[in-house]
Amino acid sequence: MPKPKPTPELPANDLILAAIDRAICHRGRNEPGETLSSIKEHLGLPHNGWTTLQLRPKLAELEAAGLIEQSHSKSRDLWGLTVKGRKRLDAIHATITLPESPQHRRWSEGRAAAAERIAGFRSDLREVLEQAVSVLDADHEVDSATWFGLSEGVHQSGRLLASATHCLREWPEPDDSRPDNDEEAPYNQRARRQIRGWDSDFPF
Repeated sequence: MPKPKPTPELPANDLILAAIDRAICHRGRNEPGETLSSIKEHLGLPHNGWTTLQLRPKLAELEAAGLIEQSHSKSRDLWGLTVKGRKRLDAIHATITLPESPQHRRWSEGRAAAAERIAGFRSDLREVLEQAVSVLDADHEVDSATWFGLSEGVHQSGRLLASATHCLREWPEPDDSRPDNDEEAPYNQRARRQIRGWDSDFPF
């Protein structure tokens, strides 16, 4: 029978202040606060009902103390720091150590996945290019459907290799003092970091 997972330890109030601040910073948008889901991510807590039930009283305690304030945007509840909360966090910030941030974890996972799979992507591209050369040598015997199929294979294999190359060698390690936000980049650049699409029929 599997052992039950240990109950996560609830964070101290000061850590919650730091998590709210970092969540807002990393969102990179002009909003007054962050959602409970995002705050839990920055605290390293699982997304389940237990953590929600346990965190809400702590948020209410911080709100009652005038350290955070709640707002609403697009039917979402958001929490942000008040002036008093900012002063409190500034005073103790050097003593606070948060878990790895979601944006740094995304970078770490992308780099590790690329290191593991880039050789396979290179091999796949080489194979499809060899097929293309073979077909090119027999061009007079090949129909258009074959060429279209090969072009798709070259396109997909090349993009997978490009994505892995970016994640492994070109994606700078995020600095927690600012958002690692590529949402404003053209789609073909943002797609380079979408490692969860690598095994899709249409990764990008």
